[in-house]
Amino acid sequence: MDDGLKQRLIGALVLLALAVIFIPMLFDNEGIEPVDRTTQIPIMDAVELRSVEITPVEPLKAPVKSAKEMYIPDKQRYLPDEKKVQDLRPKAISVTEKGLPVSWVLQVASYRYSSHAKGMRDKLIGEGYKAFVKGVDTERGNMTRLYVGPSMSKSSLIKQKKVIEKRHKVSTMLLRFKP
Repeated sequence: MDDGLKQRLIGALVLLALAVIFIPMLFDNEGIEPVDRTTQIPIMDAVELRSVEITPVEPLKAPVKSAKEMYIPDKQRYLPDEKKVQDLRPKAISVTEKGLPVSWVLQVASYRYSSHAKGMRDKLIGEGYKAFVKGVDTERGNMTRLYVGPSMSKSSLIKQKKVIEKRHKVSTMLLRFKP
């Protein structure tokens, strides 16, 4: 077939398709509706106001202490309990060569799979411990270590060590924290 004839046939089909689409729109009078500008919200009924009678309520009368009962002598007023008195002086914090405070961390376990370490970390966090994981390269390959801490108080970590070992049946190590 001749190329000119092909182009004429394609052009005729395109014009026919456009005519099929647009001519019904020109002659369709049912699709055009005027906009109704009246409101569709119903009119509110009249509201009848009624007065309500309120009866006053008498206030509660609490027993009033006399001034003598409320008075505390000066000698007794600010006496702290000797059993609860603590040393409020700040404790000296030891510092490393780099100027960082010396702190401690408790290594709970080493895991081959990080998902296991993260699961145990979430369990420890749920129990109220400050726990984190850290990836390390070892002779056995990549491992994920689980730590609790850091803390500047070695004694508090020793107490936590005993509780964690007993509760989770693991053997933990107390180490210096290296950021």
